[in-house]
Amino acid sequence: MNLFRKYTPFYKENLRLALPVILSQVGQITVQLADTAMVGRYGGDDPTPLAAVSFASSFFFIVFIAAMGLTFGLTPLVGEHFSQGKIKHTRKLLLNGMVLFTIIGVIATILLFAARALFPIMGALMLGDSNDASIGEVVSLALPYYDTLIWSVLPVMIWGSVKQFLEGIGNTRIAMVTIISANTLNIFLNWVFIFGKFGFEPMGAIGAGYATLISRICQCVMLVAYFFLTPRFKEYTANLISQVKLSWRTTHSILKVGVPISFQMLMEASAFVVAGILVLAFGATSVSAYQIGVNMMNVTFMIVVAIGSATTILCSYIYGRKTYARLRHTVNAAYQMGLVWNLTVATLYVLLRYQIPTLFTSNEEVIDITATMLIFIALFQISDCLQAISISILRGLQDVKIIMPIVVLSYVVINIPVGYFLAFNCQLKANGLIIGFIIGLSTCAVLTLLRVKRNIRQMELVAKKEVKE
Repeated sequence: MNLFRKYTPFYKENLRLALPVILSQVGQITVQLADTAMVGRYGGDDPTPLAAVSFASSFFFIVFIAAMGLTFGLTPLVGEHFSQGKIKHTRKLLLNGMVLFTIIGVIATILLFAARALFPIMGALMLGDSNDASIGEVVSLALPYYDTLIWSVLPVMIWGSVKQFLEGIGNTRIAMVTIISANTLNIFLNWVFIFGKFGFEPMGAIGAGYATLISRICQCVMLVAYFFLTPRFKEYTANLISQVKLSWRTTHSILKVGVPISFQMLMEASAFVVAGILVLAFGATSVSAYQIGVNMMNVTFMIVVAIGSATTILCSYIYGRKTYARLRHTVNAAYQMGLVWNLTVATLYVLLRYQIPTLFTSNEEVIDITATMLIFIALFQISDCLQAISISILRGLQDVKIIMPIVVLSYVVINIPVGYFLAFNCQLKANGLIIGFIIGLSTCAVLTLLRVKRNIRQMELVAKKEVKE
C-alpha cells in the first residue's frame, strides 16, 4: 500500500498523457478490424479481395513505418527545449521538422511507386502456389488498393510532424480527436465505397483504399488547421516561415534522434513480416492462426505503446530540466503499469486460449493451432513490455544510438534465425516462429533494460553532485 501511494503521482502523470494515446490506438485497431471484416464480407466465399488487401498492406507497411519512425525523433527534442522554456528553439524544430518530413514523405511516395514493379515477384514469394486465389488475381487487385495507400503517405507525414511536436509540448489530446474523427470517417466511407451506397458502385478492396486515403487527408487537414489557427498556439506558429530560418544543424539533430528510432521500428516490423511470409509454408490453417495471434498482439501492444509515448515525453522533460532525481520513480511507474497490463493479458490468453480464436473463425484446426500459439504469445508479454518501455525511455533521454545494434542483434541475428530453425528444423512450425520472438524480444528487453539502469545511475550521480555544490 505504501508503495502504491509513493508512485500514485507518477501513475497519474503518465496516464494523463497516455489515456488520449490509448484511445487513439483503440481507434486504429478498430479501423484495421473493420477494414478486414468489411473487405472479407464483400468477398464472401472468394478470398481474393482480402488476400489483395493483406498483401498490399504488408508491402506498403515496410516503407511507411520507416518514414513515420523518423517523425518520432521530434518529440524528445521538442520536449527538452519546451521544458526549458526555449520557445524560439521549439519554433525552429517545428519548421525544420515539417519541411524535413514533407521531403521524406515525397521520397517515400516515389520509392513506393517504384516498388510496384516488384509486385509480381513478391506475390510469387509471399503467396506461393496458393489454391485459394491465383497470384495474378491477387496482384491485379492489390495494385489499385496499394496506389491509393501511396498517395496517403505525404498527408500522414505532415500530420505526424505536427502530432509529434504537440506531444513534445505535452498535448496528446488534439491528435487523439483527429485520429478518432478520421477513423470514424474511414469506417463510414468503407461501408459506402466497398458495398456501393448512396449511388456509388460497389468497389470492393479499392473502395477500402479510397476510404483510407480520404480519411488520412482529412486527418492531416484537421490537425494542421487547428494547430495553426488556434490562438493558444500562436507563440509557436505566428510568422513561422518569415521569422524562423531553415537550419541544417536543426535538421541534423532531428535525424540524429529519428534515424535510430526509425531503424528500430523497421527491424521490429520486418521481423513480423518475415515471420508472416515463412508461416505460409505451413498451410492456410497456420496462416490464419498466425494472423489471429498478430491481431491479439496488436491489441495488447497498443496500451504499452501509449504508456511508452507518455514516458518518452516525461523523460524528455526530466532531461531538459535536469531534474534527474525524478527519473527513477518516473521510469519505475511506467514499468509497473506496463507489467500489470501485460501480465493480466497473458493470464487471459492462457485461460481463454480456446475461446479467443472463435471470435475470428469456426475452423477447429485453426482454433487448436491458435490455442497453442497463444500460450507462447503469453510467454513473451513481459519481455515485450520491458523492451518497448525501455526503448521509450531511451528516446526521451536521447540515448538512441545504442538501440540500433541492440535491435540488429535481437531481431536479425537471433529472432528470425532461431525462429526459422525451430519452425523448420525442429518441426515446431508456426509455434517455432513465435518462440523465436520470445528469445529475440527477451534479448532486446535485457539489453535495453541494462542501458536504462546505466543512464539512471549516471544521472542520479549528476543530481547528487549538484546538490552538494
